[in-house]
Amino acid sequence: MNVTGWSRGLEVTGGGQGIVSHAGLVLLRALADRTGLTAGLSKALASQRLLVHDRGRVLADLACAIADGAEVISDFRVMADQQELFGLVASVPTCWRVLSEIAGGGSRPLARITAAVNAARRRAWAQIVARHGGLPGVAVADRVLEGVTCIRLDATVTPAHSDKELAEPNYKGFGHHPLLAYCDNTGEPLAGMLRRGGAGSNTAADHLTVLDEAIAAVPPRHRRRLMVTCDGAGASHALITRLDQLASRPGHQLIYSVGWDLGERERAAITQAPEDAWQIAIGPHGEVRERRAEDACAARGCGHRKCWIEEAHVTELTGLLRAGRAGDQLAGWPASMRVFARRERPHPGAQLTLFEAEDGWRYSLWVTNLPERTPGWRGQPAYIDAAHRVHARVEDCVRTGKDTGIGKLPSHLFALNQAWLAAALTAATLLAWLRLLALDGNLAKAEPKTLRYRILHTAARLTRSGRRRHLKIAATWPWAPAIVTAWNQITALAQAP
Repeated sequence: MNVTGWSRGLEVTGGGQGIVSHAGLVLLRALADRTGLTAGLSKALASQRLLVHDRGRVLADLACAIADGAEVISDFRVMADQQELFGLVASVPTCWRVLSEIAGGGSRPLARITAAVNAARRRAWAQIVARHGGLPGVAVADRVLEGVTCIRLDATVTPAHSDKELAEPNYKGFGHHPLLAYCDNTGEPLAGMLRRGGAGSNTAADHLTVLDEAIAAVPPRHRRRLMVTCDGAGASHALITRLDQLASRPGHQLIYSVGWDLGERERAAITQAPEDAWQIAIGPHGEVRERRAEDACAARGCGHRKCWIEEAHVTELTGLLRAGRAGDQLAGWPASMRVFARRERPHPGAQLTLFEAEDGWRYSLWVTNLPERTPGWRGQPAYIDAAHRVHARVEDCVRTGKDTGIGKLPSHLFALNQAWLAAALTAATLLAWLRLLALDGNLAKAEPKTLRYRILHTAARLTRSGRRRHLKIAATWPWAPAIVTAWNQITALAQAP
């Protein structure tokens, strides 16, 4: 077999002209301009000094570079080295200075940056609603919850491989412990807080701050009906009290679903729950959680009850905890709070507590304020459970966020890393808007790595004709039509004032 045949007759030279790489970055840059993000950042970071490079333009370009895969500030050269396409772009030292200026201003520049992103978000969401007929719904098993904006809170650990300010040992190693909030409807970050490595998972003050910032980030017309979820690590009395206060506002609806600790009172309630109170749970596609028994008949599609073993169940413990023999054990908690429990067969190798080892079930609990008389599928225990379990989707957002700057803090200084985090969250936001405003099919659901290969890192030829420039993508590139369509979609958006 001739393994070198592909290279026969191939010559590599450096004399090409008009060739640009990472041509797909024009989509993100144009999107930042059209939504008013660049102009808003320019106003937020305006200075009385005479500057060659507008600070807002530099920060917007940095966000585009991070979305393109930049992991360190020197990667900013991906745009600076292609001035024939992007025009005058700041140098890497200028990018460092911009981040240092933001860091040196304390919380004020970050607050102004947040306000600029939120203003652009209002315009972007209006365009999303115009294109799709509404904000994407919240998927719950095989159903979709329409008309509700879902905020998911989650903390994560970003490892540090060198000495960085406030990087500390934690339960996953050494690094920082940021707290993030994502919109489940659009997949974009709404708020984020960079924290010291030893910060607690259930620090109430941090959760309240990020929650308030996330709600403020949601455009006003989409705040009327909210859903907020948080896992058990973030649960606290202060958080649930705050959620209850927000839910009681006239003209507003807020349904929360928060993880709950399995304590002594909950274990007692579980042992008192009758077996027929446990209802079978459903899987991510609405299917019943069950498996074939070892002694099942040969017909795999049979309906024999003995041939199937139920794998997971859900029940409500509120009545046992509030009106049981021990009296009201939830005194001091909101009256609208309901407690649910889920049990499921553990996977091989799972570590069980002594209580769980007694009956072989693994238990997880959560609380919600969903009204007891909620009609339809939403009020069924199986779907109440499914609505809480899909909180795990935020982990995908965090994972892709770490691939988009969140997990790559470039400086020793904590304040400068905070500025980098603001740029990284903006980068993830631009990618979410790109998917919803300009892409279709599988690309509209693609993760950053896929978008970079298929769209952002595409090479093209830049030609000039008269007073116009033409960016020509190879006709053989499979996603060339999608890039052209995306460009037309973005340039058709109304220019923000």
